Amino acid sequence: MERGIQYYEWEMTEKAVLEFKNVIHKLSDQSQKQSFREVKILSRAHHNLAIAYAKKKWYIEAAKESQRAFDLFPSDDNRKVLELIKLKKSKQNKAEPTRMDSSR
Repeated sequence: MERGIQYYEWEMTEKAVLEFKNVIHKLSDQSQKQSFREVKILSRAHHNLAIAYAKKKWYIEAAKESQRAFDLFPSDDNRKVLELIKLKKSKQNKAEPTRMDSSR
């Protein structure tokens, strides 16, 4: 997780994404019941991944990850990020030009 945060701070977003996904994979792959600490770390990894996706303006993916973070650990921080990403996503959808059908 720390390596992903460092990559993000160094503006190496793709590497940060890979690190956060690695944490998610390792913690999600457990067949045993997770401890509170592990759930909190997993939520933080989804949260960080959402922020990295949002930085790349991949708002659909960011919204999914922020929702997962909030579902795992419904904190104020996770809620705020989820709401902000949904707002950015809706603004992006409004700003996109409508596609015209070329068959006409």
